[in-house]
Amino acid sequence: MLNDMVAVTLMKVAGTALWLAYTVLLARLLSAGDYGLVMYAITVLSIAGPLTCFGLNSAMLRHGSVYWGQGRPAALAALLAEARRTIALASLVGAVAVAIVFHAALGIGQGVGWTTVAIVAVALPLYGAMDLHRETLRALDRLIAGFLGFNVLRSLIPGVLAAGLAALGWLSVDTALAAFAGGLLVIGLLDARRIAVTAGGAKSAEGGAGAGPSDRRDWYRIARPMVLSEALVHWIARGDVLIVGALLDLKAAAIYLTAQRLAVLVTFVVDAVRLTLEPKIARRFSQNDHAGMQRLLAWGSLASFVTGVPAVLALAGAGWLLLGLYGPEFQEGWAVLAILALGQLSTVLAGPISAVLRMTGLERPLTATLAAGAIGQSIAVPVGIAVGGVEGAAVGASLVAVASNLAYLAIARRRLGLRCGPGSGMFEPALVRSAAGEVRARVAGVFRGHWR
Repeated sequence: MLNDMVAVTLMKVAGTALWLAYTVLLARLLSAGDYGLVMYAITVLSIAGPLTCFGLNSAMLRHGSVYWGQGRPAALAALLAEARRTIALASLVGAVAVAIVFHAALGIGQGVGWTTVAIVAVALPLYGAMDLHRETLRALDRLIAGFLGFNVLRSLIPGVLAAGLAALGWLSVDTALAAFAGGLLVIGLLDARRIAVTAGGAKSAEGGAGAGPSDRRDWYRIARPMVLSEALVHWIARGDVLIVGALLDLKAAAIYLTAQRLAVLVTFVVDAVRLTLEPKIARRFSQNDHAGMQRLLAWGSLASFVTGVPAVLALAGAGWLLLGLYGPEFQEGWAVLAILALGQLSTVLAGPISAVLRMTGLERPLTATLAAGAIGQSIAVPVGIAVGGVEGAAVGASLVAVASNLAYLAIARRRLGLRCGPGSGMFEPALVRSAAGEVRARVAGVFRGHWR
């Protein structure tokens, strides 16, 4: 498990470094307003794109992992085909929704052009496919391949293209977004090939039962509540940026978004742990292995704590150095970055709690908690802006994050009897010694050239 977590962490580190380089490049080559519009459009895309899966990406991670473990690649392939059809149909509705959002927030023809809106609409199914393929590869135990597209190529390809466009004098809001959409297309083709090779080969070699009516009922039993949950998650994660852009201006949105993305560095290992544990928790839950799930949570909580707390202190204290990479005007967001980083401390202390709720049939209480969080953010951020400007928005978003994490911990404890974070047993001497020993062994293996 440590190998998987380290691999995902390294992939996320590489992805974040590339995303940092990509966004710094755009911020330096475009005006603050144009950069803000590009990032605003990508934020809209990152919210709407995954929703075109209609929750079947979550069904893929949960049921696809089980199908693969049971030797049923045909059932996994049927779920994948169903999800791809859903993305194609949902993208038609999503294109209309995107146009409405842009018109309401910025005004089409005034703050944003029709070409920009059209590029985002075309990219919707590509982003949805990237999200679906990532979960499919994770279900196939292709962890590295699953994160290559999202974490590395998603920034690398448009970054290279943007640099080329700038050298030719062709870089603009629309060409930067077209480059981003082109990167999504390449990722989709590469991931589809990886899935076909892995699952297709197993299907022909092993056979196995396909998907029946009961399987399809199981998919949508998860998908229906999860599509709402995912919409709420994306709104909580990025909706504050849209609110800042609508109520203030695109420059303020650009500064806030930059600070927000840097604050997320705090949860690097938390996310890596969650992504590593989700398939494992799904399998243990299907086997009624309560003790096994609790051990996973204690281990994950310890990893989150020992890495996340120092990261919070570092960002809160010296984040202005990173902001300065984007330009002097972005250093105005240091207070925003410090507030958001401190707010992320609650996520660090909660550990990989969301992995439990997503993978153990608690979609409804999860959705209810997310709905409360989304409503809270929709109120707290505008109130914060009215009271304290962009810094007030950060305070409002951070308070919602703290309340949401406390609610997740309470649900897991009450409904499953599982503890995450400091109460999980993460500080038990045996676990600490075991984790430390495993880390030492892996580090020694790296120096000896025997990493496995």
